[in-house]
Amino acid sequence: MSTVMITGATGMVGSTMIDYILSEHPDFEVVALRRRRSDLKNVKHLQNNPKVRWEIGDLSDTHSLYAMVRKYKPDRCFHMAAMSHVPTSWLAPAECMQTNAVGQINLFEAIREVCPDCRIQVCGSSEEYGLVAPDEIPIAEDNPLRPLSPYACSKVAQDSLGFQYARSYGMKIVRTRAFNHSGARRHEGFAEASFSLQIAQIEKGMRKPVIHHGNLESIRDMTNVKDIVEAYWISLDGKCEWGEVYNICSGNDPRIQAILDHLLSLSDCEITTKIEEDRMRPSDVPVLIGDASKFREATGWAPTYTWQETVAECLDYWRTQV
Repeated sequence: MSTVMITGATGMVGSTMIDYILSEHPDFEVVALRRRRSDLKNVKHLQNNPKVRWEIGDLSDTHSLYAMVRKYKPDRCFHMAAMSHVPTSWLAPAECMQTNAVGQINLFEAIREVCPDCRIQVCGSSEEYGLVAPDEIPIAEDNPLRPLSPYACSKVAQDSLGFQYARSYGMKIVRTRAFNHSGARRHEGFAEASFSLQIAQIEKGMRKPVIHHGNLESIRDMTNVKDIVEAYWISLDGKCEWGEVYNICSGNDPRIQAILDHLLSLSDCEITTKIEEDRMRPSDVPVLIGDASKFREATGWAPTYTWQETVAECLDYWRTQV
């Protein structure tokens, strides 16, 4: 049986990827890497599944990482482990770079030594594009990278390392830059999940009917996480060029204000909104709308969910959590 390794397996994307593989590719065994302190709420339903091998480790611990790679010799690797919350990266920029960039080097080195034919998907981000000019929308892969946060800088580093290892060592690496994606299991630190959690709490009478928010003017391409993980899987099927980079997105353009308004429309409660300065970032990317034509032409992939359906799934999820 072939083996697929997933780092960051307990997050929204990692756990959704496991669900996708078990459903759509049952001929693969899953090796799921998590940290000892990881929150397991997203993967409770997977804990006793015999096709999922859980391993506790950290990308900074090279000894355990090499041991795990030697144990399983994966055929595919989806590298999703990262410090992925942009506001947190402002508070701990060095830790963000260490986790995301150096952690990926450790993973690459282990795979290069033990199983160099393993196909690797590097989970990049649209945040790498950063400050985008109006005439650069929609954003293509050859657009200049002008990162505006420590997180974005760390993802640029990961992206560049993916290119370098593919070219220098002939490793089978595909670099992806996913634009915003959401749905069930979205962490409350992200805007639409924060709104959803607050609405769910208001509906249960747990807080006053006021949504606290930050900047609502940003425009974000929004894709469902289930479409994203399917794209990640397809990226390693051999139709993408090793070492190349591909945008994964829907090309839609909801403003954060529109996302909030839509979520409010899904509740029967009378809710007002209030800006909170602590939720504002030192600098924010104003517009991120992507062009995924390169990936679509290579693979035939296309998203199947609207952004409205996606944020509704996020709200429904948080209603089950409060």
